[in-house]
Amino acid sequence: MTPKLEEVEVPAHQNGDGYPNGDGAVSKEADLEGEPNKDQPTDARDKMKKNITVFRGIAFVVGTVMGTGIFITPNSITEKVKAPGTSIMIWLAGGIMAAIGGLVFCELGTMIPISGAEVAYIRKIYGKQPAFVSVWLTHFLLGGLRLAICVLGFAEYFWSLFYDDPSEVNWWLNKGVTLAITFIIVTLVSCKPTLILKSIVVFTIAKFLATLVIIGAGFYYLAKGHTENIAVGFTGTNHNVKEWGDAWNGVIWSYMGWEEICCVASEIKNPQRNIPIIVIASISIITGLYILTVISFHIVLPLEDMMSGAAVASKFGMLTMGEPGKFFLALTVVVSTLGTLQCSFVVNSRYIHSGAAEGLLPSCFALVSKRYRTPLVSIFYITIITIIFTLVGGLDELISSASFTRFPFFVICGVGVFVMRKTHPYLPRPYRVPLVFPILFVSFGVFVFITPFLTETWKVSLIWVLVLLLGVPLYYLLLENYFKFKLPAKLDKSATELFKRLLNSE
Repeated sequence: MTPKLEEVEVPAHQNGDGYPNGDGAVSKEADLEGEPNKDQPTDARDKMKKNITVFRGIAFVVGTVMGTGIFITPNSITEKVKAPGTSIMIWLAGGIMAAIGGLVFCELGTMIPISGAEVAYIRKIYGKQPAFVSVWLTHFLLGGLRLAICVLGFAEYFWSLFYDDPSEVNWWLNKGVTLAITFIIVTLVSCKPTLILKSIVVFTIAKFLATLVIIGAGFYYLAKGHTENIAVGFTGTNHNVKEWGDAWNGVIWSYMGWEEICCVASEIKNPQRNIPIIVIASISIITGLYILTVISFHIVLPLEDMMSGAAVASKFGMLTMGEPGKFFLALTVVVSTLGTLQCSFVVNSRYIHSGAAEGLLPSCFALVSKRYRTPLVSIFYITIITIIFTLVGGLDELISSASFTRFPFFVICGVGVFVMRKTHPYLPRPYRVPLVFPILFVSFGVFVFITPFLTETWKVSLIWVLVLLLGVPLYYLLLENYFKFKLPAKLDKSATELFKRLLNSE
């Protein structure tokens, strides 16, 4: 599935970013509809240094995606589908759908090469209201959700270094460790951005090392003649649609992050050319490693072990390499989880910052520290949300919610490809996705959105929909100021001035 890169000749009446200008057309400071965007603030994203090359972009995506998912989720997937062969096929299908979604975002990302991913795309294609609803729920309220999952995954494997059963750990002690690691990373992300970039490279190497050790040990185990576990194949596959829906949600969560490169598009060198290459290469690497890792798990671990407990990698290490192998893999997973946690803090804080830059969130979130050049207000806010979900949420519920609440906006972006083909057919598209892919992506997104309502927890899903719809009146109340209230604007201004002084920001 090789990206189709087109050399685009920019006409004289267009600017260097590929956006038409003059003759009543569209400038970069204007909406795609062709009318001046009077309410959009000066976009500080264009001032960011373009220091992300193809190699760095691939490392960033791989480092973001490969965290706890491949080490925590395989047991729950197998528990739902009841067969190793079916489990492997679902992981492969998840990789294919991630690649299709990545290709859809490639067209949007090369056509609208600014940071913000789906928030920026929805804002440019549909306007402020749907963009506000997107950033309100997906990032402003639930931005810390994925971070909480990473923190809980870290705790799972951290305690497996010292306990055979991590569930035996005292609740207060467990939460204390998760909060401590959260505060340490927040401090580094806020005050030591250069150190964070260097450490992400180290942690990404650790991720590769962990997966390569698992793959090598698994296939060595197979070469010794141990075929009894993997030979089960598709026997005993569960055909319950609800269980399959839960399995899909877990797999999709494990691949989440393929779109994150579009969140930092303004910092990519030659984004029109490099975004498709980064997306396809990174998803191919991730899918390959995921499939081989899951196969290795099923080669070594009996079906009963794959369906019980969360520390799959630790059990795998114990059976293949003994006690040293168990400790090594658990330690490596802890380190790799820390790497993903750092990437996720950077990305999620940038989503909030981008939403403020688009005029969708309070202006205080657009502030940048004069000393550290980091969005401290956005980082601190996302930290508070992360702590809340870490303390009150269970791992399975968090994984399900993370998948369910994000996909409605992915669907909107998929439809946006058709909208832009119809309304702006001549807008330069360095990469054009085959239209069958947006169709598949939208269909799959609708399926992921519907399946939670077929489970016993459908009431929880309904609550999330109501929270989503709450963004509509909030938009008219806060952004359009429908009732002419002066208080929200005064609070925003006061908060902005306060944080400017407290955090030495601008």
